Amino acid sequence: MKVDIDRIRCEATALANRNGIDGLSMNDLAAALGIRAPSLYAHVDGLHAVRRLLALHGLAELERGVARLTAGKSGADAVRALMNGYRNFARKNPGVYAAMLPTPPRTDGAWREGVDRLVQTLVASLHGYRLEGPDRVHVLRGLRSVVHGFVSLESSGALNNPVSRDASFEWLVEAFLRMLEPFEVKAPTARRK
Repeated sequence: MKVDIDRIRCEATALANRNGIDGLSMNDLAAALGIRAPSLYAHVDGLHAVRRLLALHGLAELERGVARLTAGKSGADAVRALMNGYRNFARKNPGVYAAMLPTPPRTDGAWREGVDRLVQTLVASLHGYRLEGPDRVHVLRGLRSVVHGFVSLESSGALNNPVSRDASFEWLVEAFLRMLEPFEVKAPTARRK
């Protein structure tokens, strides 16, 4: 089977999600592709390039997923869909998600564009709220922190109490929505005649 960037990304995704991003190696990737490790370097410059490939892929997948899940929704419904979709993506793609976390280098335009597209989609899903300037940044950071923190604890096995993790996450989402209430755009009420 031909080795190309798409196949490398596909195999690297499977390995990173199974073994963790730190468990990804060029030797394992080459073996999964059925080639020798030196041959892999004809396609990618090394492990950093593979991780970048995973980061770009993950950012695009998460952005498309968020856009799909929040389409036609606004306000609390959009935020619920966004937070649950974000959590599900991170849970199903732990290695790819970990590759997405570092801040992209200033010189990497494609990576920065991927981050910017995701942020634009996140902001668009919050259109039911009046968020400007620093408030928008605070809300985006808070949203990401809630989801990332929960997923990180969940994946590490720290949340093994018999109380449902899904119920706990739902509780957190609802608490986050209560925090957003002062920013909610209210529909105009009909005036009495």
